Amino acid sequence: MPRRVLLPLLLAAVLSACGGDDDAVPVVVSAPVSTEPWIARSITNGAKLAVDEINAAGGLTLARDERRPLKLVTLDNASSPATALANAREAVDRKAAILITDGTGARAIGDLTDRAHLPAFVVFEGGAGLIDPQRHPTVFRLAPADAIMTRRLADYIANQLPKVAMITDDSGYGTQGRAALRDAFTVDEVQVVSDQVIPRRAQDLAPQILQAKRSGADRLVVWASAADVAATLEAVAKAGWDVPVLSGQTGEDPLIRQRLVAHPEYLSRLRFVSSRITAEMGPKPFNQFRARYERAVGVDEVGVQQDGRDVIQPPDWPMYPYDAVKLAAEAAKDAGALGAPLVQALNDGTRITGANGDQRAYNRDYHEGVSPQDTYFARYEGFEFVPVVDDPLSGTLPKVNQLR
Repeated sequence: MPRRVLLPLLLAAVLSACGGDDDAVPVVVSAPVSTEPWIARSITNGAKLAVDEINAAGGLTLARDERRPLKLVTLDNASSPATALANAREAVDRKAAILITDGTGARAIGDLTDRAHLPAFVVFEGGAGLIDPQRHPTVFRLAPADAIMTRRLADYIANQLPKVAMITDDSGYGTQGRAALRDAFTVDEVQVVSDQVIPRRAQDLAPQILQAKRSGADRLVVWASAADVAATLEAVAKAGWDVPVLSGQTGEDPLIRQRLVAHPEYLSRLRFVSSRITAEMGPKPFNQFRARYERAVGVDEVGVQQDGRDVIQPPDWPMYPYDAVKLAAEAAKDAGALGAPLVQALNDGTRITGANGDQRAYNRDYHEGVSPQDTYFARYEGFEFVPVVDDPLSGTLPKVNQLR
């Protein structure tokens, strides 16, 4: 059975390196398994590798050299805030060491995790309202914030004096992204000539694209699910509109390439802003992480081919949940306990070197884990994405292999 078929089945299961051990401490993942499989797979696989490595080294270190194994539990939140909140309650009931989430329902989750002294890490969504250290001292983000990515995007295009058409979907991701885009474009005095909200996973975007085209826009910015990004690219091509398209981090979701497998040329107009894969020190740390990841989890196949070779997804987003688990384990070691002492250690600055060589740490007043210098722009060459050359930071980054 192909790997892309097996993975969703594996995601729904309880994953554990020591599954039958009643003494094992849960690490709970709440992810959109049934609605956004790439996001869920990235979160689960990154966390799984960290759990397995910690267990292989003897387990979680607590007080008096006490060692306890970890077990990974993946729960489907189906992109529903209510389900995400129920998953957080289950994490509390299970006495989990840490909750890792894509960000769905994060505002409500914070009220719950604060009372339970359960550290929660948002590892995908970047909305400004999700992170508030004073209100929610247990909620941390280890992913680029929308404010960072949208400001970088605005800076990237501002000198060209563009006329921008915006398309966002009605999900939390799209709604939060729309607010951040609006703020960034206001600061950089970028003219927005069209602003439309579409349903999540819209089927036909021809009317919206026609309206955007008629507005006189010469840039199209879409902040939406991968399915909507793919639908936008298809509708733009069918409308015969020669316009650059820019997106957020969903632009690298394999679903887009799968949907456009018959038309790789549609991808050539897309640029996306995301977190850079390799750090300032170079690609060596990421390559070492990637080797461990692919040995343990396997190669993530995109499901398309280029030049007769399989296109594979580099494990860039799995780095965040991996680092979250490793950071929480280090904080538990510093604190000598789970719960409130672990949260205190995180807020006091427990630090690790992350999977790609970047430093990971927080303090009580700052719960963001990715800096503006850690974001870049990518474009597509066929079905591979590569750093752009017309952005100073992106142009210094190496290409990451995506063929085998």
